[in-house]
Amino acid sequence: MFDVGGGELLLIILAIILLFGPEKIPELSRMVNKGVRKMRQAQSQIQSELTNITREINATLAEKEDEQKFNQKPPQKNIEN
Repeated sequence: MFDVGGGELLLIILAIILLFGPEKIPELSRMVNKGVRKMRQAQSQIQSELTNITREINATLAEKEDEQKFNQKPPQKNIEN
């Protein structure tokens, strides 16, 4: 997803240490982990809801197809004398 090399990663870590100080890094890490966890839970909920909706739609479509097949008139034969 992100192309970050070793030098770039070192620069990012150094910038974080300079901005927040070494004593704030564990707290910052916990906050980021908590945010990531919430995002994953939200993603899981959305995926579950979409799966349920898809199942309901497919069931409704199957019922409609069955009704159409049941209500179809049989083909009439042309009887000539």
